[in-house]
Amino acid sequence: MLKEKAVKLLYFLSDLGIGKLTKNFESQTLRRKLSAVDYAYSTGRYISLAITSAILFTIISFAAVFLLFHFQVTEMRLLWFAPFIVLMGVIVFSLMWPSLDLSKKRKQIDSNLPLAILTMSTVSESGAPPHLMFESIANNPDYPRLGKECAKLQRFMRQLGLSFGKAINKTIEITPSPSFKTFLKELNTTVKSGGDLKEFMAKRADNAYFEYSLALEKAGERAETLGEIYSIIMIAAPIFFFFVVILLGIVGRGGFMGFDIDTLLNIGIFGIIPIANAGFIMVMHMLSAE
Repeated sequence: MLKEKAVKLLYFLSDLGIGKLTKNFESQTLRRKLSAVDYAYSTGRYISLAITSAILFTIISFAAVFLLFHFQVTEMRLLWFAPFIVLMGVIVFSLMWPSLDLSKKRKQIDSNLPLAILTMSTVSESGAPPHLMFESIANNPDYPRLGKECAKLQRFMRQLGLSFGKAINKTIEITPSPSFKTFLKELNTTVKSGGDLKEFMAKRADNAYFEYSLALEKAGERAETLGEIYSIIMIAAPIFFFFVVILLGIVGRGGFMGFDIDTLLNIGIFGIIPIANAGFIMVMHMLSAE
């Protein structure tokens, strides 16, 4: 809820300012990427949102530097480039977001597909028409990204008047998931050739259950490996760092690389450790099974 309100605020601010300048901006390359991730607005509005976010976060980071060091200009050398780093970070993220979200979408569809096939197989066993299998996924909140792909197939049939086979072919062209494409091609071939849909879905359900069980096993092994890495990097390494810094203070050295002992400890406690933990959480999020 908080994230949605923040995004709405950014859109509101961008529409008030930069949005008036970028509303006519158009890029076919960017448009294709945004369409692939189901971005509902124009490319001009996306550009205005990116510019507004960059300006806003740069101002916030600049103000945070002053508040953090209590207006002590002599200490600002530690975070002098913070606003610039934030600005560059927002710009790079805005440029990479469509590709990153497309990769995330592909992974989510692939991870949800085995369970979705099990659901569709249950629908097919009742003797329902094949398009109702996809309707059961399109209306299911458990499959957010895959549900949107299935909803597109429904729209192709209802709004464009395409047949089930042509709607599947259209969905194959736009979906980013190779696994979903393969499933749709095999399903379309079965329906066109007059094959037994129930038998086809039953076999795919058995295969999906095996794939899902294997994915869970791999996720468990990955979690154990990441736990060991976390213990080494995020627990042992900081202890060693603080030991070295305190040892430098005991032996009488004034500091390291121009920083005194207290400054080094503050950098480690309030800078390096939180940033490293945040990075590790991001890696865990990207590698975790949906």
